[in-house]
Amino acid sequence: MVKRRSQKPENEAFPDGLLQWLFSPEVDIYDQAIYAVSDSLKGSSVDPDQRVIVWSDGKRLSIKQTARRIQRRSKLPLSQIECYVVGWLENVYEPQGLTEKQMERFESLIEDWVRDHESTHPEQPERP
Repeated sequence: MVKRRSQKPENEAFPDGLLQWLFSPEVDIYDQAIYAVSDSLKGSSVDPDQRVIVWSDGKRLSIKQTARRIQRRSKLPLSQIECYVVGWLENVYEPQGLTEKQMERFESLIEDWVRDHESTHPEQPERP
C-alpha cells in the first residue's frame, strides 16, 4: 500500500542563489532530480483512471512523457527524472477531498499504474 504523508510542508520562497547552488557540481544529481520533479509538478494533479499526470497547463501526460518533459527542461538523466516522477506519484501527490474509501481506490490505481509502468520500463535505477 502506498504510504502518503499526512501533512505537506508549507511552500517557502527560495532564497536568492539557491537555484545556482542546487545545480552546482557540489550538489548530488539525486537532489537535482528531486528538485526538478517537485518544482515542475507544482500545481499538477493526477487522473489515475486514465493513468495521466495533468500538468498545470492542462497537458495530460504519462509517466514517461512527464519525465521527458522535465528532462528537456533540466538536462538531467531521463532515468533519474523518471524514477522521481514515480516517487512523486507514490509518496508526494495527495488528492484533496477524498473519503477514506476513495483514497484507498486512488492508491490502488496508483500502485497498479506504477507496477505496470515499471514492468515495461525496467531500465530505471533503484530509488535511494
